[in-house]
Amino acid sequence: MTEDTSKNNASRYIAVVLAIVIFAFVTISGCTTNKPPEQQETLLTVTVGSQSYNYTLDDLTTLKSITGQGSYINKAGTITGPNNYTGVTVSVLFSTIPDLAPKYGFQAIASDNYTVNYSLAAVDGQVPVFNETGSALGTGNMTMLIAYKENGVFLNESTKGPLRIVFIDKEGAITQSSLWLSSLVEIQIID
Repeated sequence: MTEDTSKNNASRYIAVVLAIVIFAFVTISGCTTNKPPEQQETLLTVTVGSQSYNYTLDDLTTLKSITGQGSYINKAGTITGPNNYTGVTVSVLFSTIPDLAPKYGFQAIASDNYTVNYSLAAVDGQVPVFNETGSALGTGNMTMLIAYKENGVFLNESTKGPLRIVFIDKEGAITQSSLWLSSLVEIQIID
């Protein structure tokens, strides 16, 4: 065997070992492409009058979370879901705001400035529900959730996150897509 062949074999061996070490590090340390957003970055701002409250992912995940199923139907009759969503209820989030009036609605704002207004009834989960054919079934007793996970995976910009407003229950009842808000970044409380 020549000296050049020995050097090439040694270089290949080092490259293989290095690849194995990098793979092991990424696997053991949990470094994946499906990481949650930067934990200290403000994901949500809640404004009440002139006062603002900022929430990071850490802030939201330390609050009491729930998981449930949610589905929605769009104007064309296409149903999405059910999917499992994990997050914090709007009422739990609002309980962190001092001196919040007991009756309120709010405007939710997405990263692209799209807005949805929610009444106190919607916050309480009293929203229309539908069957699989799109026929209205009446008002459901849903839970309004600020979701940060879908099917156990942290939401990100490509999955309509990192935060979404969704409506859940145990059965995955179908609600209107217009009630759901992707890429939530701000909530403005309206007295």
